[in-house]
Amino acid sequence: MVAMPEEVDWPALLGEMILTKNEITELDEENLEPFTVPRLKLSPAELEAFERNVGERLPAGYRQFLLHANGWQRFYFRVDLFGIPELQGEGNWRIANALLQVYEEEDVLDDLGLDPDGVIPVAAGEGMRDLFLVIREGWPGAGQVSWIDGEEIDRYADFAEFIASMTEYNRRYVERLRAGQG
Repeated sequence: MVAMPEEVDWPALLGEMILTKNEITELDEENLEPFTVPRLKLSPAELEAFERNVGERLPAGYRQFLLHANGWQRFYFRVDLFGIPELQGEGNWRIANALLQVYEEEDVLDDLGLDPDGVIPVAAGEGMRDLFLVIREGWPGAGQVSWIDGEEIDRYADFAEFIASMTEYNRRYVERLRAGQG
């Protein structure tokens, strides 16, 4: 886990991921991790309108992410990080919910102390078993992010720590590419 300061500098945090993904693009001859950038941010009014429509407030860290980037396609290999379009059923939302059901049926969620009603899928990708969940407000561990791929890979204290950790995974990939170990 990556330690995050109290006040998160979201432009810098997202910028680090963009720079790291750019390095990967320059080094990865197989183009396994294509260069993408986040979608344009939501306005506070757009976010509040969405929350009114669904009848719940999103976890604070995820809200802050959406106010700086309304999702990010191919955020991590084929995994899309969800914005409002996906939360409204577009993109990989169906895949995320199918994985959520699989992990519920396989008792993975129960083993992790997660209730399917207490989480929001925030990232998934076609042809992958990776599922990222944020714990809803009002549930134990609210705002934490769980990365599941058959089992829990990691649990992050909040959304900023999740983004920072994923950037670190990409930095390690850059180092492997530089060493010719892609």
